This record gives sequence, C-alpha cells and structure tokens, in this order.
Amino acid sequence: MTATGGIDWRRVGTVVGNAGTNEFTFILRQFQSRVGDIVALGMDVPGRSYNEQSRIYVWARITAIRRFNPFFPFEAAQEIASEGISLEDTVLSGTRDQLEAVALILGATPEDNVAHISPLTYPVKPASTVYHPPADAIRRLLIGGSTEEQTALVGSLIARDDVDVTLSAPRMVARHLAILAMTGGGKTVAARRIIRELIKYGYPVLILDPHGDYIGLVKCQEMLQAEAPGCNIKLFFPELLMRQDGEDLITTLVSQMTSGLSEAQMSYVTSLYDSNATHDAETALAYISRLLDRVRNDYAGSNAPSGLAQNWRGTVGAVLRSFRIVHDKLDRMRRSSERMRRSSKLRDLPFEALPNPFSEPDLIIRPGQVSVLYLGGYDHITQCSIAAITLETLFEFRANLTGRIAPFFTVIEEAQTFIPSFREGTQDAVSLPVIRRIITEGRKFGTGLMFISQRPSRLDETIVSQCNSFLILRLVNPRDQTFVRSVMENLTESDARMIPGFGPGQGIVSGQVVRFPLPIRVKMDEELMASELGDEDFFVQAAAWTPDEHESTRAENRLSMDRVNQRRGGRRKPSS
Repeated sequence: MTATGGIDWRRVGTVVGNAGTNEFTFILRQFQSRVGDIVALGMDVPGRSYNEQSRIYVWARITAIRRFNPFFPFEAAQEIASEGISLEDTVLSGTRDQLEAVALILGATPEDNVAHISPLTYPVKPASTVYHPPADAIRRLLIGGSTEEQTALVGSLIARDDVDVTLSAPRMVARHLAILAMTGGGKTVAARRIIRELIKYGYPVLILDPHGDYIGLVKCQEMLQAEAPGCNIKLFFPELLMRQDGEDLITTLVSQMTSGLSEAQMSYVTSLYDSNATHDAETALAYISRLLDRVRNDYAGSNAPSGLAQNWRGTVGAVLRSFRIVHDKLDRMRRSSERMRRSSKLRDLPFEALPNPFSEPDLIIRPGQVSVLYLGGYDHITQCSIAAITLETLFEFRANLTGRIAPFFTVIEEAQTFIPSFREGTQDAVSLPVIRRIITEGRKFGTGLMFISQRPSRLDETIVSQCNSFLILRLVNPRDQTFVRSVMENLTESDARMIPGFGPGQGIVSGQVVRFPLPIRVKMDEELMASELGDEDFFVQAAAWTPDEHESTRAENRLSMDRVNQRRGGRRKPSS
C-alpha cells in the first residue's frame, strides 16, 4: 500500500473479529504503535452502481490497546503466585503476549485524494492489513482541502510528534472555544499558544485577566513583533466609568455590595440621579462621592427632600449608609489594585487606565493589538461589573454595524467568575446575561469568545454548550468530567476515559476547529512563560521580610471603619 507520491506505508497489524463501520479491532505488532495514533487500511467498497467497486482508504484512531498472553492462563498465574514459583522454573511462556488494539473509524477517503473524507458506509473487512501512514499523509488528512484557510498551530498529535495539529482560525474566532483543565493541566500554556497564533494574523484580542497570567506578554513584545511586525501589547487597569444616563451601574453596585434598596429609598436615589448628571469620563467612585455629598446635606437639613414625607430621615440615612459602603469598597479595591501594580514585580510594566469603552473603543480594539485588562485587586462582583460594561459596550459597537471597531476575540480567564452556574449563585454575576447574548449573537458580528476554567462544573452550562469547539486537558474531579461529557456532544467514552490520565499539556481537541476529535500535545512556548505573578518563592520572601511600620495603623483604621459601617447598617441613627 502506498500513499500519493509513492511513499511506502508501514504495516502494523491485521484486523480480527467482527468489524463494522464505526470501529474495528486488530492485532498490533509489538512496539509499532500506541494509543492516539492514526492508522489506515485499504479496502474495496461498492461503487456508485452496485455492479462496480472502488478502492478507498479507511482512517481510524487507536483508542485502546490491550495486552494478553494466550499461553499463560489465569490458573497458571494463580498457582505460581500461591506457591512462590519462579516463571523461569516452569514450561510456561512469558514472551508470547499479543497486543489487541481498538480503532475508532474517522472516515474514508478515495485512494487518490486523502484530503476528501466522508463517512464509512461499508464494514471493514476482517484480515485486512493495518498500516501506519507517513506524517505527510496524516497532515493532509487533518487539514483537508482548505489549504488557503488561516490556521493556528496548537501542538502535535499525542502519539506523533511529527504531525502538527492546527485549528481553523476563522471558525475559532467566530464560533467560540472553551479550554478546560485542572490546575497544572496546561490551560494557560494552550491559551498563550493560541493568542500567539492570532497575533501573527494581526487579529484584535482582548484578555480579561483576573490573576495576571498574561501581563508577562508585554515583556515578549519585541520577539512577537519580529513574528508579526506592528503588533502591540497594551496593559490596562480598570476604571469603572460612568456613561451618560448610566446610573444603572451605581444601582447595580449598591444592590450587589449591600442589602439593596427599598422602594422608597430607590425613589429618593432616582431623584438624586436626576439632579446630578454624570460628567464626561467620570469614574463611578467620583460620581458616588458627589452623591454622598448631596445625601449628607439632605440628612443634615431640617426639611424632607422632594418626594419624601414622614420618616424621611430613615430613608435618607439608609441611602447614606449604602452609598458609603459602596464608596469605601470601591476605594479600597482601587487602592489594592494600585498597590499590586506598584509591587516590585509589576511597577516597571507600562500599565495604562482602560480607555473609555463608550467614547474610545478603538483604543481598546484595533488590528495588531492585544489588550490585557488586569483585574487584580478587585473582588469578583466588581470584576463582573467591569467585564459586563466593557464587553456590552464593545459588542454594541459591533452589533450596530457602525464600523467603529474591528471584529475581535475575547479571552476570559477564570471564566467561572464571569459565567457561574446557577448552583454557584448568579445574582452577583452581572456579566452573565451580557456574555450569554454575545455567545448567542456574536457569530454574526465578529465577537468571538474563549473561556478558560479549571472548574468546568461551576460554569453556566447553557453558555458553555454553545461553544462550538473544546480543548479538554487533564481533569480528575468527577463533577468536572461529568460536566464535560454533558456539553461535548462528540466526546466518546474512550476519549472521556483518557481525560484524568493526561499529563501537563496533553488533551483532546474537538469541534468545528478540527475535522474530528484528536488527542494532542500542546506546544510549549517557553519564551512566553514570563509570569509576573504566581510561582513566587515565599521562603525567600519570608527570609527578607521586614514589617511596614504604618500598616498596622492603616489596618486598624480600616477595621474601625468596617465596624462603624456594620453598626450603621442596623437601627442606629447615622451621624451626618
């Protein structure tokens, strides 16, 4: 059997038993193949008319290999073990073992065109010879006929280092991708690999980075520019910006960070909004400060504010407490984020405030630019609010077809924060409905998403199930494995059994970005592994640590303020 070009294919086994159109079993020669390998065999099938035959190649992937020795029965093993006899002292053979491999059929191709694959509709013939194809034939099979399509190199076949695995870049950025793995499984390595490939095409990328996993990309900018001239890595920190008539943000923050507002309190707050217009590019913190001043004045006054009658002081006092809590939390998180950016590892990085997505979206999304939005220092409620505002605004620019910004791809790290399942509680995740809309309508407007998570079972199942492609690395948690099986329609039982046994960087890619599910080894880009956060040597830090003389005083002040806010949240009358 030869491939196109006359390259001989290596014989590795013979089909045995009952063979069908979905899988077959063959006896494998010793040390000639392994699980995950792609094999092929030639056979005759009925032609277009049943009076003729045509020659095809049948392609299959080895999903399991079992080893047995017909000359070493169970009874003999039991006798040897119980009597303590050495195998060498018997007439039994320990070298006549055989390998039985199970192969999942991927499809069939004409003998003269391995790129054109179709389902097999005629069963495999027993006693057929199974071959190990050359790397070039497998590459053409994986790519198919779309040689002009942009592809993203993600790694190689797990059993064949000489066969590259590439993803369809257009389908990935339009139809969404999920990378799921436990801690240490290699999900961030895989994400960086994909981002690097998109950079080569100059495709705009926005990264929501809660823990700083991607801010090290800025140190690789010179190297990346050598591969993609003109590429630019921008590091942003968030500013919760108000938009014209955008007081819903304040109402959302109050409802998320406090016990909420009653109907009377909300009526009073609405009057505050009406009389305190937002300024251009004003931050939420500055706006709340202005509102607080107005509420303090109302509370200190002797007359009820417009619209409030009896018991007005209790209503105004409750609003004062709520606004003060939100203001203090936002201010504390802002200062925490500043301290993190001024740390020894981050202070030299070129951080910028996130441009206003309402008025300057083209500074966030532009061809050749990767925008990393570092969300460190903010709690998950505020992170969700920032993500919701930014993504919704950018999506609206695309959905309105104004041409203001280019199509873009959003990478969402720690996705369980932004799209939690109902079991985790969705009342605090204002980003959930925004992302749900984007993943439903994004294909039409060029706003693709890539979710990355170490706890798949904590993700919103409806959203994840709408991802058209998946890269599943190692998962050992039973709930996470069950979740993956529920959202991946084409995950076979044999593939599911492989997931807990994967090593770092090993996994299964499936969906519309590839022609069929493939076990792969993700390519490790060591030059992109610059990590400014994480992997710290805390023993070195502990040995060099010296106390901050002023921190104890600051901590006491914060604790006192928290206690005051808690007391004011009860029935006591607040001071002005």
